[in-house]
Amino acid sequence: MSAIEASTSIPAAPEVLYERLAKLENHWDLADRWVEVVSVNGGGDGGEVRLNGPLGLSRTARTTVDRVDPPHLIEGTAAIGKGTLGRVRWTIGNEGEQSRVTLRAELVQARPIDRALWSLGGRQWLETRLRVTLARLRAEYRG
Repeated sequence: MSAIEASTSIPAAPEVLYERLAKLENHWDLADRWVEVVSVNGGGDGGEVRLNGPLGLSRTARTTVDRVDPPHLIEGTAAIGKGTLGRVRWTIGNEGEQSRVTLRAELVQARPIDRALWSLGGRQWLETRLRVTLARLRAEYRG
């Protein structure tokens, strides 16, 4: 349906960044006040995330890691209820002595209410969350 993404350069090798991002419990540190990691399952390949939006709106997503390609790719899905599905992809590429990290989110299918929220500002809100997440990751590697 619709995809958004944000990218940044980070002064660290792809292997270092991949190791950090491959552990879902580490994502807690990257989430800002609008995103709450509720739980990570025992296998570390999924969990629950609560998105707390403006005006008290919130959605809880069940997440799974579906595909990895160390040290360059982590891809998963996020399901909200019975009808809204998204994909999230972290891509880590070489960029000289740095890495280029891209965080992409795609709304694959949505219930009518979630489609309306996406169109009425949810898309822009989530795009901001992606940029904030990458900024927080980048800040961890500044010397």
